[in-house]
Formats: sequence, C-alpha cells, structure tokens
Amino acid sequence: MSYLVLARKWRPSNFSEVVGQDHAVAALKNSVSSKNIHHAYLFTGTRGIGKTSIARILAKALNCSELIDNTEPCNACESCTSINEGAAIDFIEIDAASRRGIEDTKNLLETISYLPSSSKYKIYLIDEVHMLTPESFNALLKNLEEPPPHVIFMFATTEYKKILPTIISRCLQINLSSVSVNVISNQLGEIFSKEKIKYDENSLKLIAEAAQGSIRDALSISEKVISFCNRNLKEKEVRDVLGIPEPEIIENLLKSILDEDVTEVLSILENYGEYEDHEFLLKSLMDLIQDIAISQFEKKGSKNNINDFLKTDPAKLQFLYQLGLSNLKHFSLGYDSFSILKMTLLKMIAFSPENQKKNSLKIKKQDNSEIQWPGIFSDLNLNGISKNLLKQASVIQQENNLKLSFPKNVLSILNEDQKKDIEKSFEDYLKMELVFIYDDEVDSKLTPEYEKKNKDKGIRKNIKKTMEKDKNFNEIMGGLKVESVKFNKKNET
Repeated sequence: MSYLVLARKWRPSNFSEVVGQDHAVAALKNSVSSKNIHHAYLFTGTRGIGKTSIARILAKALNCSELIDNTEPCNACESCTSINEGAAIDFIEIDAASRRGIEDTKNLLETISYLPSSSKYKIYLIDEVHMLTPESFNALLKNLEEPPPHVIFMFATTEYKKILPTIISRCLQINLSSVSVNVISNQLGEIFSKEKIKYDENSLKLIAEAAQGSIRDALSISEKVISFCNRNLKEKEVRDVLGIPEPEIIENLLKSILDEDVTEVLSILENYGEYEDHEFLLKSLMDLIQDIAISQFEKKGSKNNINDFLKTDPAKLQFLYQLGLSNLKHFSLGYDSFSILKMTLLKMIAFSPENQKKNSLKIKKQDNSEIQWPGIFSDLNLNGISKNLLKQASVIQQENNLKLSFPKNVLSILNEDQKKDIEKSFEDYLKMELVFIYDDEVDSKLTPEYEKKNKDKGIRKNIKKTMEKDKNFNEIMGGLKVESVKFNKKNET
C-alpha cells in the first residue's frame, strides 16, 4: 500500500474525531438528531481547520442508514462508504476554483431536479465557493431560495466576505475558529503515539505554534520534522528545521532595542542570519512585546523571564508593537527579507517615542522649509469623506513616524480605504515614506476643524467691530431704531 500523508490518514471520519470545533459539532449533531435540516450550509474559517471534513461528515450523517446514537455516521453502510471512497452518486463535491464559470454552474443545476438514486438527499458540496463568478452566484440564487426537498447545498470558504450577501442570507452559516495551541499539541501527541513516533512536549508546542491555528498545517509541518529527526523529535532539532529562534535570542534582542544598543542588535541579527524566516523573528519579537504589555496590566510575570521587562514604559511597548505591525506588510513584496528585518529593528531604536514632539507636526520637506499641522491640511490632495474625517484629527510626528489621533467615534468608522487615501496624501505631500500609527488620543485644539472655527469666529468679530466704528452705518441703524446687530454663525462643517 502506498504511503498516505498524515493529514489524509488522520482526517476525521465522524463528529467525535473533530477537534477544536465543539460549538459547530454540537449544533450539527443537534440538527441531525432533531431532523431540523437546513437546505444550505455555509462553512467559513481559515485554512486547515475542518470545513470540508465537517461538511463530508454531515453529508454522511444525513444519508446514513445506520446512524450511531442518532447523530454519528456509521461509516459502514453503502452511503457512508461510497462518500469515504469518493464514489457517491448522490454526493457531488466541486472545487469552485477550477469550475467557477456560469456554464459549469448551469450544468450542475440541471441535475438538481433529478431525485437521489439511492439516498435520502442529493448533496452538493462546493469548496472555496468564493471563487465562483458573480454570474454563477446569481444562477444559484433561485435554487438556494426554493430548492427541491431532496437537495442540500454545502459551501466551504476561507473568504466569505467575497460571497454575495444574497447568497449568505440564504445559508445557515457555521463559523469555524482557529484551533488553539494546546488543542493542536494534544492532538499531535495522540497521533504521534499511535504512529510510534518519539517526541518531547516542547517539540509538540513548537509545531502547534508554527501551524497558526490549522490542524492540517500542523500535520504537514510534522511530516517535514519527522523526516529530518528520523521519527525522534527533540526541541533543538525542531527549532532548527522550522527556523524558530531560542526564547533567549528574542529577549536579548528586545533588551538591546530598549537599551538603544545598535551594535548588539546587528550582532544578534548576524548570528540569526542563517535562518531563512526573518518574518518569523519579527513576529516572535511582537509576541514577546504583547506578552509583556498584558503582564503589565495583570501585574504578573510569565515563564519567558518577562519580569525583567515589566518596568518598561507601556507607551514605548505600544510604539514598538505598532511599528513592527506596520512593517510586516513589506515581507510580502518579495524584497530581501533580512534587510526588511534589519531596517525595522533600526527604526525601533531611531524613532523612540521619548523624542516625539507633542505640540505640533514639524517636518522638513525637501526644500528644508518647516510646515506645521494643521496648517498643511488644505495642501493635502484629499477629498470627500477621507478629508472630512482627517479634519477632526490631531497629528504628531517624529522623523518618519506619524501618529494620527481621532475622536473615538471617528476612529471606529475609519476604514482601510480611507486610511490608504490619508496615508498617500501625507506621503505625496512630504515626499517621504511614513510609518502611520492610529489612536483616539485626539487634541481637539490641534485639529483643522478647531482652527477653522476659531478663524471664522475671528472674522465675524472683526466685521462687527468695523461696522460699529462706521458712522454712516450707525446713523442708518439709528434711523431704523435698531439698538444692536446680532451676527449669526453659519452652519459649519
């Protein structure tokens, strides 16, 4: 028999074998036992967490002739075995990535009117359904709204936001969550024991953390580690295979950044340079910063010698985390990852928040002229909603690090497109690349909106004084027996 990879060999075949999705499994088992079957299910979540596996288990349960405990498929009847073997006539599984066109969908829908050949339901499972074209979605609408009683649709997707809202509203949505490190680690331990693979607990945790919530990824990573370690997993070897640095390296790196020791930072990077995953090092540093920040609020340390960092200024930790987060996007550009990592860490030292000026934005343009916020607001190439939102913000800048502070209600509605417009307008005007940080600590007296109101108020005051000094104006008003003139404010936006 040919070798079967772990991800396929240990794929769950019934609800009891599914891990990390207790809420979804409980809901589906109750639905099966009570016979309250929906005509369309939408399984959503990140990769490798069991969307299609659970859909197949549900399909088996709905058509199983020998249900166990009235909820679990038996995996022995003709219907169950045919689905397991991929030979079921009444279970049609489609990959939307390869069959996404309107003609493919029409051909599929033509078979819906036919009754199941040997099962209670004819079930259609469309994987990665978000890949369907808009025309294909529209063709599905009528069948989703009023399907024949013998038809059930099941959809699986990693990007449900790309699906038409009219499709989502016709489905029962089952949201699957990322699996926790502990659950993945325990599952790997059970599988390795049955596969007679030796391991230590720290090795399991490293693999589980690298999987980022995906059971399938954890098993795929395990394949590589098992081959390298010759079926005897040890922490150091697993770190070498996955390129995971020792905790001491991350702690020393953070200490050097906080001490502003550039020489030590570069030395640590050179020693780490043999590893390929420089993005992982930055993420590990951000994880440590996050742990410290949380521990500061909880008033307790943790196992990673965090106690040494608890006295660090919380604002500085937030700054380092935000800067790291904003630079992660650069790793996807295909540029030298080591250079990106090095420059990111140097930025963390160069743009320390202690040096930020808190009263105004002073930036030297290429012509070396100084400009101030909110004075430059009207010069920014910005229109529409983005401009209206920005005029309510105060801005603080240190070198190329720009902090935009909005009122809480404005920050809550500021979307990614508007942020991109605002960021581009600053970078185009200043002719420099900037790191943007957003918060709700707005200084209302340093906003374009406040400046405009003060300016308008001053204009009205000057007009009133001028008119009161005008003898002709006073004579006219006296003849009309008007004692005073009231100046009404115009509607201001």
